[in-house]
Amino acid sequence: MPFTAQVNKDFFIKNDEIVLSDEYIQKNKWKFKKITGSRVASILNCNEYVTDVKTWCMMVGIYREEMDQTLAEAGNIIEPKIREYVEKRFGVKYLCYDPSKIGWDVFKDNDIFGGIPDGEPINEKGEIDYNSKKMLEIKTTSIDSFQYVKEKGGLMLKKDKNGMPIVKKKNGKLEKWFDSNDNIVIPKEYQLQLALYLYLRKVKTGMFAIAFLKKEDYAYPSDFNIDSTLIKTVDFRINLDEFEKVIKILKSWYENYIEKGISPKIKQKDINWIKEELNNEI
Repeated sequence: MPFTAQVNKDFFIKNDEIVLSDEYIQKNKWKFKKITGSRVASILNCNEYVTDVKTWCMMVGIYREEMDQTLAEAGNIIEPKIREYVEKRFGVKYLCYDPSKIGWDVFKDNDIFGGIPDGEPINEKGEIDYNSKKMLEIKTTSIDSFQYVKEKGGLMLKKDKNGMPIVKKKNGKLEKWFDSNDNIVIPKEYQLQLALYLYLRKVKTGMFAIAFLKKEDYAYPSDFNIDSTLIKTVDFRINLDEFEKVIKILKSWYENYIEKGISPKIKQKDINWIKEELNNEI
């Protein structure tokens, strides 16, 4: 069950909020998660699929959402090849972190914000160097939209007997990335993700590298051929002073909800998944 803590013991639902028990907080507060780039959009309720309440549940450790292993494996194998492509194309060398060796966080000195950029430019000495260079954020997305089934609290790919993802709509994902003038459009949640890491490094410019994958790339990621893959690079820039306003909102959210052990107000969308996961125990 995705809820990893016990309702009416570790947490309670009252006054349209989820409240952690004092005992749970004392035992687990040291494990509460920080705000990373991938969590910003949901905290701001800019994520189509995840609310700030669900994100809160995951950050305080009472809920775990499983990720499809096929998608995870494809990303782990293919993203380094995308990074190499960008390095060769733009003549930049990027520092790639091993998440397990750095505790999944390069911003250890920050108590609220954390995470790992996909690539930080380095100089010939191997030192991080943003002089005329851009932070890299890699995204892999399918060309087609796939069929999914809900399992273990997450959406899992439906596959045929050969292990190939089943296509729901051909070119269904590809068309969502482009406007009517065929210009690529970076989703807001990804913009916020890169913006946070740029802000934490106090640099203004970054770059997205988006690779559009075929269904075969997910079934056989080790056979991925970058020469036959559509890859788009998009420059990205933030105003550090303007983004400070977003930072203040995120800090306030963290202090009010994570530090106090009380969730944001539950919305109807939250009630539906909470009841489903708790077998209508609320």
